[in-house]
Amino acid sequence: MKKIDKGEAPAFFTDFVKKECPKVWDDIAPIRSRLRKYISENEQQGYCAYTEIKINDDNDCHIDHYRTRNLFPEKTFEYQNLLVSCNVEEYGAKYKDKHVKGKSDYDTLVNPVEDNPADYMEYAFTGEVLPIDDNEKGMKAIAYFNLNQRSLLNRRKKAILNLKAMKGMLNEDELVEAIGEFETMLRQLYAVLD
Repeated sequence: MKKIDKGEAPAFFTDFVKKECPKVWDDIAPIRSRLRKYISENEQQGYCAYTEIKINDDNDCHIDHYRTRNLFPEKTFEYQNLLVSCNVEEYGAKYKDKHVKGKSDYDTLVNPVEDNPADYMEYAFTGEVLPIDDNEKGMKAIAYFNLNQRSLLNRRKKAILNLKAMKGMLNEDELVEAIGEFETMLRQLYAVLD
């Protein structure tokens, strides 16, 4: 998970909300695909907001309400609450949405828009995501987004093997681009790799 710098809402979204006055999320269906693409490309560089895996097409992702609509209906159309996440039940936003039980859960959970996840979590050479100094926000983010789920762990292990194999051949930016996902992990481990 990496820090996401949300910009201002794009004009097509604010204009639509102002003109159409949507009441429920499905009311934005005419612009949802465009909004998803905008957020993914302009703010998340084509990566899942929570796992940093590469999103290849519209079927691989959805717009997540970081603070869920059922608990925070007033945030349904709040742009700062909208992130793009992978479409996987076992980890990421869909996993979070099944495990968050109440509003107070968000008080101790890393929000990649408001928090810098690197202040709470780090990566091991095993591919595991670890809380820094056993802090609660890091532990809960790892649990609520299931960041150490087996297939994610295996993908990160492969990325680490590639990092080790290519370190002497490419600089840090070239390596991150060549591997194509898990940028935060790669940059952190690149800095400490002998």
